Amino acid sequence: MQRQYFNETNERLLTYEEVCAVTQLSQATLRRYVKAGRFPAPIKPSPQGRAVRFRIQDVRDWLDRL
Repeated sequence: MQRQYFNETNERLLTYEEVCAVTQLSQATLRRYVKAGRFPAPIKPSPQGRAVRFRIQDVRDWLDRL
């Protein structure tokens, strides 16, 4: 079962695992792309937390540009 994550605009947020499944990239490659600025940066849903998520629209836009 996939979890639903929402930010303040009720936009779907994806985990690294979910982004990897959608993009067919390994987590290591995705992390390298993020670090190099080749993939949209993740956001922190909670400023105090360590978790990061990706906006689904950012991922869709990146896929559209391929």
